[in-house]
Amino acid sequence: MSEPPAESGAPDGRRRPWWRALIPAAPDVVALLVAQGELTVAGMDAFNAWSHRGGEDVAEDVRSAQHRAYHARRELLAALQTALSTPIDQEDLYALSERIDRILNEARDTLREAEVLGHAPDIHTGRMADRLAAATRALVAGFHMLRDDPEEAGREADLASAGVHNVERDYREAMAALLEGDDVRLLLAGQVLYRRYLGIADAIIAVADRLWFVVLRGE
Repeated sequence: MSEPPAESGAPDGRRRPWWRALIPAAPDVVALLVAQGELTVAGMDAFNAWSHRGGEDVAEDVRSAQHRAYHARRELLAALQTALSTPIDQEDLYALSERIDRILNEARDTLREAEVLGHAPDIHTGRMADRLAAATRALVAGFHMLRDDPEEAGREADLASAGVHNVERDYREAMAALLEGDDVRLLLAGQVLYRRYLGIADAIIAVADRLWFVVLRGE
């Protein structure tokens, strides 16, 4: 009696169990989180460039990255709805996605505020943005390590937190420089804009804190 023909997609010639056709392939939810994170890095790199020299073209790069990251988040949420099980708790994946989404939202809102106030980037915004972009890269490096090296993910979270804690010092230095001048409009506009950078730093720390929570929960 001859063997039944191998089912399509079985390269070694073995027939796959019939019930596998009834179970959809599990979405790689961690990869989707990483994809959202990488778009966030691209957006923060563009925000960093804008914070040094301004430019509508660079501002548009930030807005474009924020838009694409939003859709990447929606894709992750859709995958979480259909996944029967995930390598990391669904609540943790949701929280990490929601918190890192805030980073680019804050950066986009900073651009809007600068446009309304007519305040151009300066040496202080550039210095703060350097730290924010580096910290975002550390967070996403931690996302990459979540499955295979959770302890390293925790170390990346620490790097992100340590980096943005210095943004508060940068803010104080920026305000001190503003107070040396006598332009009240510039003082008020600068204070509002610089505080926006503190808001981005807070968003990064929130991601780092949750990333460490995920690491500890998995131990």
